[in-house]
Amino acid sequence: MNKRIIVDIGMLVSFLVLLDYRLVRNVGHEGLALVFFLLFLLHTWFNRQWYRSLPRGRWNRDRKLTLMADILLLGSFAAVMVTGVLISHILPHVFGSAPRLVHQIHHVAGYLMVPAIGFHLGLHWNAILPRMERGMGLSKIPFRPFLYKVLLLLMAAGGIYFSFYYSVGSRLLLKSIPNARSIPVTLWTFTFGHLLIISLYAATAYYVQKLARKRRWHG
Repeated sequence: MNKRIIVDIGMLVSFLVLLDYRLVRNVGHEGLALVFFLLFLLHTWFNRQWYRSLPRGRWNRDRKLTLMADILLLGSFAAVMVTGVLISHILPHVFGSAPRLVHQIHHVAGYLMVPAIGFHLGLHWNAILPRMERGMGLSKIPFRPFLYKVLLLLMAAGGIYFSFYYSVGSRLLLKSIPNARSIPVTLWTFTFGHLLIISLYAATAYYVQKLARKRRWHG
């Protein structure tokens, strides 16, 4: 399998698992955060050509949309990493105990990465899918376009369900969730549910991009 795909899958899995603080506890959370950070550095190295291409070419609507999504992801990731260092239970606290605001920023930025990752995947899906098909042997599956659409519809529906189930909107707005501790959850259901939530945002971004391109061609 292509090394880029392995790195990308590793980033996604480590992020989904570390997001469930209740089940992985602090050591698992901070350990997986380090794994995610190292994989992010590899991902950046593999895609360094994207950074070099920023000053070149025309800045049409499609390219601006992609850049905005990537800035959202990079910004939320940077906020998570910086605040994570400040509130770490493992790293030494040079500046003393961090204020509550730092914890809140870490929490919101972490959950903001869920839609940000979805947007990133959706807007880059035309480049990701061919690599996945080659690396995982999916190109031999018959009726691929139809099966992809059915699978996407099911995943988007699941994403809507789990968005309400885990109160993602309330978590982003730092609203209290009265029944948060009573929600039945396992590491598997949490990880799978948030994967579907990411898929929902990825599908949204993909079709928004597709609509924008269609309007540009007919404009």
